[in-house]
Amino acid sequence: MTSHIVEVGPKAIRQLCCGGNADADDDLVRVAFDSIDDSVTLVDQRPVTVDSLWRMVLGSVDCSSPQRAVVVHPSWWAPTRVDVLRAAAQVLAGEVVMRPRSWLLTRQCPRESRHAKVVVEIADCFVVITGAAVVAETRRAEPQFVVEAAVRSVLEMTSEPTATVLIDAPSTVSGAGALAAMIAEGLHASGGTGTVQIVDDARLKRLAQGIIRGEDSMCTVHAAGRDHPRRWALLLAVLVTVAALGVIGFGRHAASVGDGVSTTVLVEGHVAVEVPSQWRTQRVVAGLGSARVQVTSPSDPEMALHVTQSRVAIEALSATAESLKQAIDAESTGVFVDFNPAGNAAGRPAVTYREVRSGHDIRWTVLVDKAVRISIGCQSRHGYEDAMRQVCELAVRSARALK
Repeated sequence: MTSHIVEVGPKAIRQLCCGGNADADDDLVRVAFDSIDDSVTLVDQRPVTVDSLWRMVLGSVDCSSPQRAVVVHPSWWAPTRVDVLRAAAQVLAGEVVMRPRSWLLTRQCPRESRHAKVVVEIADCFVVITGAAVVAETRRAEPQFVVEAAVRSVLEMTSEPTATVLIDAPSTVSGAGALAAMIAEGLHASGGTGTVQIVDDARLKRLAQGIIRGEDSMCTVHAAGRDHPRRWALLLAVLVTVAALGVIGFGRHAASVGDGVSTTVLVEGHVAVEVPSQWRTQRVVAGLGSARVQVTSPSDPEMALHVTQSRVAIEALSATAESLKQAIDAESTGVFVDFNPAGNAAGRPAVTYREVRSGHDIRWTVLVDKAVRISIGCQSRHGYEDAMRQVCELAVRSARALK
């Protein structure tokens, strides 16, 4: 059976196994990634369904009509994104298999399968560490803080000193190679792990080619900079020059909430929030309320999270409380109740209130983080707010401004 492996994300679409490349227009690829969470987008000022755009972009990958295509996507992508990709990828081959990027990266050293493996994936705005749990650390900070946070998360992920750490460094992500080398140096200096390997574009392609040939090769131990004692200072200087600076804080991401409910990182604009991974995510721009992202339970459409954000001129929570109170007073009586300008939610100071609608209530928690107002609405049927309690507390506790 002829097979091909196609890389999708974090920013590029490329054929990995046979030297081919995507021929899609770069602008179309960018729009496809930017709109993957939407249902409709604009291409040349014309509305196009996101599903059809993704079929168009993937259809331009020259796979020579293989019988089977393996599509590799970022490990931290939500199931809703993977579903969009899976549907569009049917244009690639008769049989399509979806695999997270960590699946390919861990083929770097299969002979060390007896050791725990931790995968570090570098994206534009954050670094995602996948092992026994999933943790995300922002890149919108000074480089040394990013490195320290990533190293700390890796060490917390495993107690085995022989653990293998694989650091993904795609060339399409700005500064990924330099940051990967710094993280590797930090891990070596900590002495808390075994083998640390950086997987660049060339090595990723060799892994894909080895899988197609049925090989478990590519296990050469790579010291990731151990032979260059000056590399840390040099790379730090480079990253300080080119990296975007921003806030340091970012929510930690546990493997599950409550009774085995898996979670994922929702990144929307300037905000990151942890939400249940199996819940459906959509942008809502019409109807009652502000434009928002809605994350809905697959078992009950009245159970949902709402996330809105806006910049504020004054970071004080009291200023936000005053603004919200004026807006609420202008609405019909009985729609917004239980207003508390100095509340507390999930251990964080917040403005809280309840929105009463037909069939459900929405309990709103409004936070201010680094000049960004973040509103988390927890929707449930009247009298059933306990059903949303754990999910709501997780979202409020993890909500952070990225920049």
